[in-house]
Amino acid sequence: MIKIQQLQMLNALSETGTLQGAAEQLHRTQAAVSMALKKLEDDAGFPLFNRQSYRLQLTAYGEQFLRQAREVLRQQQRLQSLTQQLREGAESIVRISYDRTCAPSCLFPAVQAMHERYPATDLHLSGEAQLRSLRAVREGDADLALIPWLPVFRQHGDFETKRIRPFELLVAVAPALVARYGMPVHRRDLLDIPMLIPQNQDIGIDLDQMVRMPGLQRIRVNDSIAQRELLVAGMGWGIIPGDIVQGELSRGELIAVDIPDFIHQVYLEIHLVRSAERIAGPAVQQIWEHF
Repeated sequence: MIKIQQLQMLNALSETGTLQGAAEQLHRTQAAVSMALKKLEDDAGFPLFNRQSYRLQLTAYGEQFLRQAREVLRQQQRLQSLTQQLREGAESIVRISYDRTCAPSCLFPAVQAMHERYPATDLHLSGEAQLRSLRAVREGDADLALIPWLPVFRQHGDFETKRIRPFELLVAVAPALVARYGMPVHRRDLLDIPMLIPQNQDIGIDLDQMVRMPGLQRIRVNDSIAQRELLVAGMGWGIIPGDIVQGELSRGELIAVDIPDFIHQVYLEIHLVRSAERIAGPAVQQIWEHF
C-alpha cells in the first residue's frame, strides 16, 4: 500500500535532486529515504527511477506518477487545513495572492478587521507576475486572489468572484520628457519618444495591437513594476495600470496624459477570486464578505 510519507519523499527528491537533499528536507536519514523510495517503486509495480547515473532520475512513468502524487499531497494539505478549521474555528494562515498590476491596498481594511477578530491568524500576502495568482487559487496554494478579471478565466477552474473596482489603463510620462517634447495631445506627438511596454501583461491585452504605431521605438521590460521605474526615470512613455502609479502621480513624479480615444478597447475589472470547490474558513469568509 502506497503511503503519504513515500509520496512526500518522492516529491522532496524531485525538488532537491538528491537523496541527501530529500533526507535533510524531511529530517530523515538518507538510508530511510532510499528504502522508502525502493518500497514505493515495488508497490507501484513499474520503474520510477533510472539508476544508470549517479543520481536517481525519474523515468517517463515516474514523471507521470509524480504529477499525480503532488495532487494527492495537495489534497492531503487541504484536508488537514479543513480539519484544523473545523477543530479550532479559524485558519492559522490566510494566503492572499495579488497580480502585480493591482495595488493590494484595497484589501487592507478587510484584513485589519479580520485580524481584530482572529488575532491568531497569520496573513501571507504575495505579489505574483502575470496570472500565477489565479493558478494559486485553483491549486489550493492561495485562499484569495486579486486580479484583473476576464470571463474566459472560468475555463481554467471553478471560481467565485467579487468585483472590486474598474481596471484602469492610462498613459503616463515623466515631467522631464514633457519639458523636453511638450505635453502630448495627439498620438503623433508620441512618435519621437520611446514606448515602455511590458513583454506580457497576461491579462488579455495586446498593447502592440492596441497602439498600432509603426516605427515607434519600444523598450520592453519584464513587468509593470519595472515599467514604472523606467517611466519615473524618464526613459519613455507607457500605458500602465493606474493602480501601479497612484503614488507617483500624486507626488508629481509622473504625469497622466489624456489623449482622446487613444485607450478605449480595455474594459476590465479587478476582482477578488476564490475557489468554489473548497470550504472557506471564517477568516477568509470575513474578508470575502467585507466586499
